[in-house]
Amino acid sequence: MSNFWKRALSGGLFVGVVTGAIFAHPLCFYALFLLLNAAGLAEFGRLAGKMDARVNLPLCVACGALLFTAGFLHNYAGERYALLYLLLVIPASLLPVVELYRRGGDGFRNVSLSFHALLYISLPFALLPYLPYRVAGEWNPWIIFLPFLLAWVNDTFAYLSGVRFGRHKLFPRVSPNKSWEGLVGGSVATLLAGAFLVPRVGGLTRVDTVVIAGIVVLFGVYGDLIESLFKRCAGVKDSGNFLPGHGGVLDRFDAILFAIPAIFVYLECMY
Repeated sequence: MSNFWKRALSGGLFVGVVTGAIFAHPLCFYALFLLLNAAGLAEFGRLAGKMDARVNLPLCVACGALLFTAGFLHNYAGERYALLYLLLVIPASLLPVVELYRRGGDGFRNVSLSFHALLYISLPFALLPYLPYRVAGEWNPWIIFLPFLLAWVNDTFAYLSGVRFGRHKLFPRVSPNKSWEGLVGGSVATLLAGAFLVPRVGGLTRVDTVVIAGIVVLFGVYGDLIESLFKRCAGVKDSGNFLPGHGGVLDRFDAILFAIPAIFVYLECMY
């Protein structure tokens, strides 16, 4: 099987699984993103290992799981589950304590990267369940799905525009394949998608969907470049091999991880 078809099949399967989990049931969404959260943290730990740092993966996964579970239950099951956030104090406090007993390595760097992994990966996933409840006060899979759909539109049209018209490098130091022409093509397509998707996303106005599309474009490109920077520092092409031909979880969610906190802030201010 050619690499193109391998990428197409694995990419289509990935989109189908994520879309199906979001729309099937909130618990399906919870199960899938709990797994993706753990896989993303594991990939981050491997990248750190390439740079002679040691992320405390067991405690990071525990903290990440608690953070995501607290965010999900706080919204889906009621305010009383917000107390779950207090449980984070235990494993989070243990991160620097355990480092005292780990031999070798730079302890400050290890602890710092462990906390950064949680902020970079687990916090955005934990904020996802808040989006529909801030807008509609109930679970609305379309509001959850919207940032992912816009990110996929952006990626697809940026790639097509870059292949067809790409001449001027966007940021060759960390990502030599990206071009300004690709950025413009992806941005225009994403903003148009945001403008025309509003009838499907109950509770959001056309202004909201266009602003969210703009957030996905702006924060998404920086998320992509920052993840490329991490990989370049680690000396690897992909963050993992989660999807054949597409790389790892961080490769597929680099844009969305940066965009979700900004979308949350926007909706928090507007609703």
